[in-house]
Amino acid sequence: MRRAFKFGIFGILAIFAWPVFADGDSPDRPLEVGVVPYISARVLVASYEPMRLYLEQVLGKPVKIFTATGFKQFFLNARRGDYDLVITSAHFARILQREYKFAPLLRYSAGGRGLVMTALSSPLKSPQDLRGQVIAVPDKTSLAAIVCMSYLRENGLQSGTDFRLLEVPSFASAILSVQKGDAIAAVSTPGALAQMPQELRESMRPIVDAGEFISLVFLSHPRLGKKYTDLLNKQLLKFGRESNEGKQFLSSTGFGTIIPVSAKDMNSLDRYVAETKRLLDETR
Repeated sequence: MRRAFKFGIFGILAIFAWPVFADGDSPDRPLEVGVVPYISARVLVASYEPMRLYLEQVLGKPVKIFTATGFKQFFLNARRGDYDLVITSAHFARILQREYKFAPLLRYSAGGRGLVMTALSSPLKSPQDLRGQVIAVPDKTSLAAIVCMSYLRENGLQSGTDFRLLEVPSFASAILSVQKGDAIAAVSTPGALAQMPQELRESMRPIVDAGEFISLVFLSHPRLGKKYTDLLNKQLLKFGRESNEGKQFLSSTGFGTIIPVSAKDMNSLDRYVAETKRLLDETR
């Protein structure tokens, strides 16, 4: 049994995998969409419900949304084939493409940024002030954490030597760790911050901006076949560009819009692959 969360009208349920399908799949067989757990499960329920309902309508079949208990578990679920459509961090997307033959389709136009946030009242003024402190991270294997840790290393700060990491389940949990005093700073992204309560978001300020990266990429499992993959690609583009529900979804999440992902986009992610695989092996 896989540990994943099923989202729908009736809440969150753990379920088994469904049979595989291809171009001629049954209309009764749900399309299973996996979304990387960059925010809490309950926020993902509300956030992706407009996309789920839209896909159900245009595909004429049930659509179920899944996530996992952490970034690594989500990657393992996706690699195993638990999801038909995967919406995941770009570094995971590159590995799924290169090593497991997933087809990259689309991405959000707004890039992610690796931010290290601290409380408005915090005395921290520069990255060097992080020495001897605790930084909360939403899983070491998240791309934001990888980007931020790389930035700090380049500025002479090494995890485990100059500061300590506190791993937590999500970006919101990382920010809450600062609020509770368990950490002095937290790794986050603009997209994750946009989906947090306003009072929580506005209680923080950035101390490090580690730069921009591709945020989330949509991929299809190779079992879907070209016909179905092309249909999904077309309908997801329409969702983002033409539907009111899609425009509202993208506005509320800060993702910009949905655009095709290019070969250049995917090739640019190769620089993260070795570190990602090292961290995945390290956390076994």
